[in-house]
Amino acid sequence: MFVRDIMTPNPVSIHPDATVREGICIMIDNSFEAVPVRENGKIVGILTDWDVLVHSGVNGSGYVDTVKVSQIMTSDVITISPDEIIEMAAYHMYFHDVDALPVVNKDDELVGIVTQSDLFRAFVTFMGLKTKGTRITIDVADRPGVLADITRIVKEVGMSIASLSTFVPPDKRRGNVIVRVKSCHAKPLVDRLVEKGYWVVHVSQVWE
Repeated sequence: MFVRDIMTPNPVSIHPDATVREGICIMIDNSFEAVPVRENGKIVGILTDWDVLVHSGVNGSGYVDTVKVSQIMTSDVITISPDEIIEMAAYHMYFHDVDALPVVNKDDELVGIVTQSDLFRAFVTFMGLKTKGTRITIDVADRPGVLADITRIVKEVGMSIASLSTFVPPDKRRGNVIVRVKSCHAKPLVDRLVEKGYWVVHVSQVWE
């Protein structure tokens, strides 16, 4: 899944010469925590609710009608390409502590925006949470071929996989495989996994 698949295209933006109040109104009306600042089609900054809050302490509440967006916006903007994978969007948001990423094309023109809400929606879809079925957590050794073996067992019992993910803590030799199958009657799969020597640590139903 790529950024272009989850971004909001042609996002609402604001001109750097607009007043801070105009920026606040855009954020309030659209429930935004940030709004891109664009000039001549290109991203020149981003106005966040944090920018507004910090400068209110310095200038007082009346500044919103006299100060321009360009005077308080964040100029060093972290952007992302629409062709980038969504994991990189999550990486930038987490490690740079930002709520939104402007999406720019090869000409640095603003074409979209990705927010935390977009990533959460993608996560729900990615993990198969919209597909009715069963979630099975299996404790496994971190060894080559373990995923191929588990998927082969799922195939043997005639079930389809909605999603498959892994979690191995750093510097550990064991981890979890989380498999969601498109069946509410997964006992035959659980029994086969146990029969093959796997430790099934959790089973739960996943509803639409």
